[in-house]
Amino acid sequence: MITALIISGILSIFIIGFIQVYNRHNRVVKKIEFADEYRYKFVEFSNKYFESYDRWSRSGNFDGEKYVWLTMNVSRIQNNLGTFGIMDYIAPFQTYKVSNYQIVINTIPKFRDGSIQDFDVNSVDDSLLRYIGYLNEYQKDTLRNLKNPFIWFREGFREILSIPIFILSWFGIISSRTLNSIKNSLIYKVISGLIALVTLISGIVTIVVGYDQTIEFINRILNK
Repeated sequence: MITALIISGILSIFIIGFIQVYNRHNRVVKKIEFADEYRYKFVEFSNKYFESYDRWSRSGNFDGEKYVWLTMNVSRIQNNLGTFGIMDYIAPFQTYKVSNYQIVINTIPKFRDGSIQDFDVNSVDDSLLRYIGYLNEYQKDTLRNLKNPFIWFREGFREILSIPIFILSWFGIISSRTLNSIKNSLIYKVISGLIALVTLISGIVTIVVGYDQTIEFINRILNK
């Protein structure tokens, strides 16, 4: 009976971990798809605009439909970009510098008022390319994790171990930011990983040797 419970517990941890790893991989795939779509529409929109751009009137072929889509999704892509979408900006022919300048969210409106420059367009494209490149590398890691059962167990155990922290957050004792900080901290990851390893080894030994024999062996060690 105890052996069956141990097997069920280990399998449950594997399943929970696999779900966590799969969801993480799926989120990365969706972010790549969205970033690719945003860049594709931005490049199309920009090329069309500058094909007939007149420097005197400071206007070009303005695709209203694409502009609306880019504007409606600009906050989402800017948030996804994180540090990839921020720079110290110095406007053309100006001496002042704007720190923590959000590249995409500040560039899109410039098409409407005619103040867009090649530098702005290139900055958006570069930031999107850097972000997509980072996601592609990260996707390789998440794909490898999908094929690694030990990662499933580690992530599943870490999720179960964090239940008390989730309860504290749910009751408002700690904030969501504190919750994420704890879960993403190196100390928490190392400790939970070591406990997961010990738990897995102990469970396998108990299944193979038997519960009574395992307890007897532990008691011998402790008595010594």
